[in-house]
Amino acid sequence: MEIEKDIPIPDKQGKRTKYDIPLSEMKVGDHVKIAVQRVAIKAEAKLIRNQILRYKYKNPKTDFTVRALESGVGIWRIK
Repeated sequence: MEIEKDIPIPDKQGKRTKYDIPLSEMKVGDHVKIAVQRVAIKAEAKLIRNQILRYKYKNPKTDFTVRALESGVGIWRIK
């Protein structure tokens, strides 16, 4: 093995999110509905909640609520 110097570290390439939710563009009171098959609503709502938690970790002054709807998942910005 050879030791090399001054090699830049590549950027992290984390797992891509399943839904491209415009959380940074939402204002208080805004709502986004994601259409999901009825049998998958609970599982998809959990994925969306996790995505929002990661966003809130970087943006602690924001808050959202997620609700299962009859034909999908609803996201509201509340703070």
